Amino acid sequence: MIKLPKAKQSIASPLYFHIMTGRFAPTPSGYMHIGNASTALLSWLHVKSLGGKIVLRIEDIDSQRCKKKYTKSIFEDLSKMGLTWDGEPLFQSERDEHYQSVLNFLIQKDLVFACSCNRKRIRKSIPNKDSKYYQGTCIKKNLPLDGPYSLRLKTWKGYPVIRRSDKTWSYNFVVVIDDAFQKVTHIVRGADLQECDSFQEHFRELLGYESPSIHHAPIWLGPGGQKLSKKDGPISLKDYFQKGWSPEPLLGAIAAGLNLKKDKSPCSANYLINSLGSYDWNKSSVYSSDFLPLSL
Repeated sequence: MIKLPKAKQSIASPLYFHIMTGRFAPTPSGYMHIGNASTALLSWLHVKSLGGKIVLRIEDIDSQRCKKKYTKSIFEDLSKMGLTWDGEPLFQSERDEHYQSVLNFLIQKDLVFACSCNRKRIRKSIPNKDSKYYQGTCIKKNLPLDGPYSLRLKTWKGYPVIRRSDKTWSYNFVVVIDDAFQKVTHIVRGADLQECDSFQEHFRELLGYESPSIHHAPIWLGPGGQKLSKKDGPISLKDYFQKGWSPEPLLGAIAAGLNLKKDKSPCSANYLINSLGSYDWNKSSVYSSDFLPLSL
């Protein structure tokens, strides 16, 4: 069994952290798009401007949606954009034993219960429309933890799922474990994941993990103000590269959208390293149509 660090020897103590470390953690369920590239750029610039390193994690726990061709494309796109990473990539699909070890630790602490509720039953159990949290219907049933049920955490509102009934792991569970394993000190992720912050912090406390610094990257919006999608035009890096675009014009347009530079002139990722000092992390969205050619 993998030994978990004690609270007084957290993964962020000098014993574990030797260098400032950021991460980029894409899900290979599709080709890398402009929003992914924007987050990757900010993550890379954030740690590189502070003399740190960045690690790559492929979040491929969903075997139904994640494909090897998308993983290959992510590697190629990041390399083309000059967003190089340090060390070997980490694949979540190869870490089942590690996740199970952490689950066993929580079970030993009596922090987990089995739940047989489906989505319909959960909706019926919620007392009013304003509440969105599961009410813990199964917490006193003492269903067997090795049965065909989802496993939930006892110590947080809504009793969040740790492992689903089909034995797949939840995002909020594995991401905290992997950030600790990769010794991540600085996180940049999409603003749409901001609601995950509080539970993940609670989970870190349960395991004795130190809190990383967290910033949120803006969401790119289409011409109508909705989240950018394929119907707005080519948004994947693959689309642009196939049309003959080189990385520098794309980086220039993305950087202008993020207010890292005043114009859309082509540039490299290295050129932007000193531009992050004045970046406004409170920005929640960017209108892509102002900065990107949505029809090629």
